[in-house]
Amino acid sequence: MTGTAVAAPPVCDPSVTKVLVIDDEALFREGLCSILADAAGVAVVGDTDGLADAFPLITAVDPDVVLLGVRDCDGVLAAVRRLQQAAPKAAVVVLGAHASFELVQELLGAGVRGLLLKSASGQELIATMRACRDSGRRVFLSLPPEVLVRSGGQGDDARLTDREREVLDLTACAMSNAQIAASLGLSEPTVKRHLRNIFGKLGAVSRIDAVNKARAASLITRRSPTEFF
Repeated sequence: MTGTAVAAPPVCDPSVTKVLVIDDEALFREGLCSILADAAGVAVVGDTDGLADAFPLITAVDPDVVLLGVRDCDGVLAAVRRLQQAAPKAAVVVLGAHASFELVQELLGAGVRGLLLKSASGQELIATMRACRDSGRRVFLSLPPEVLVRSGGQGDDARLTDREREVLDLTACAMSNAQIAASLGLSEPTVKRHLRNIFGKLGAVSRIDAVNKARAASLITRRSPTEFF
């Protein structure tokens, strides 16, 4: 279902951490709500499948924590900033399907208070919800150690995401950022972000350098622009 938003009854106990859950996967969102509902000192005050319905809920329930579940990291930074504008006193916690060093740095720079993978345990999730409210501006991460270490150097294809490979393929076809964005259904800023990540992972200083290093490492899967039309 889409366009769903549910507000729970008001929470009067000031010691309880009020959490608003946002995730577009209904079963996963219901699971999150169930886990948090069983936790002492935590209350789910609302849940919804998207940002559009989240903003009225924020006004209605005044959450202490906004838990944002994401599958594709495209657009997550903009979503975090919009949530912070709507709920400046709330801690925004991102629950993602995957993460990279670069994305973690960008999210921390955007002011998220927590970042977990969807493989995190229920105990980790509950602990983060509780801690975000009572720990000032501290940040809480539940991530594999390798995500927190920048990995550079030629041929580091194990850290290239599927989307970065797609951008790399189109870059090798001499397509502009605008053309790549149109081809993949992305915004130009998102394409630029993927290129910055690719440069960092390959140790490249330009598009041409990235393409040359990618070809040397057999990372380019398509060579001809005609394959994309």
